[in-house]
Amino acid sequence: MLHKLMDMHVFLYGMAASGLLGLLGMLTVHLAYRRKLKHTGHLSNLKEKWLKLWKSRDRLLRQMNRWVWYPSLCSVFLMGTALLSAAALKLEEGISLRYLYVGISIPLTLVLFRQILDFSYKEDLMVDSLADYIDRAKNKLEEMTRPREDPGVKNEVVEQVARSIRESASAGNRFSKMLSPEEEELMREIIREFLP
Repeated sequence: MLHKLMDMHVFLYGMAASGLLGLLGMLTVHLAYRRKLKHTGHLSNLKEKWLKLWKSRDRLLRQMNRWVWYPSLCSVFLMGTALLSAAALKLEEGISLRYLYVGISIPLTLVLFRQILDFSYKEDLMVDSLADYIDRAKNKLEEMTRPREDPGVKNEVVEQVARSIRESASAGNRFSKMLSPEEEELMREIIREFLP
């Protein structure tokens, strides 16, 4: 039975199938993450958007890693089984080098595709959305804690500055010509304009 499995190259095809399954799994996870990004793109609540992206990113990264390591381990296990089977059968020619090539190339290819399909560089998008959320929350907090301007206090300050200017004008210096009521009202408006 073991000899028949070796003749049919079942272990070799098993290694190739595990590698293909790993590639398809990684591609599926990558496409799921891209779809998630599109789905959260329309959310206006930045906190909700950031939390959804962060949670899905962690979950999908774990899935992506599983699609790399489990098929790689399976490939190495099948290669080891083929080597042990060849030793148990005492095959004079041993096993083909294809087993070794496939057994090594499957994990390397999966790791390479893991880097190609990696979406952790999209963290910039999540960090930007978190920064937007924090800025909006900070601005909202500043608005809530900013004291409301009392128009009476502002009018009192305007009157005090206007009184000081009138006193200077009556003393005979350069403001002495600003005593008409229209000019005094204009002066008050200018003062109000420059007060915070």
